[in-house]
Amino acid sequence: MITHFIFVRLAPGAADDAGRAAVVALARAIPGAAVGVPADDSAAKWDASIVVAVADLAALATTQSTDAWRALTAHLAAHAIVVKAWNFVAA
Repeated sequence: MITHFIFVRLAPGAADDAGRAAVVALARAIPGAAVGVPADDSAAKWDASIVVAVADLAALATTQSTDAWRALTAHLAAHAIVVKAWNFVAA
């Protein structure tokens, strides 16, 4: 099992409720994606988190080749100033 974590910081002009809602809507179109926004001050520097759990790295590559993933990454390229992503394998 691979868990892919993404944390997004939007650009100043996009870091508002509408900007976060756009990221959430696009990410929710990705099969299996769990999407979050900051729940408290400890996470306030991030605008969104996206977590995708898949069977293996090949399945992640398949997910990343979908139109939904491409739409999200295009949106983030235009509106985010920081995007951090990591893969973890279940221990």
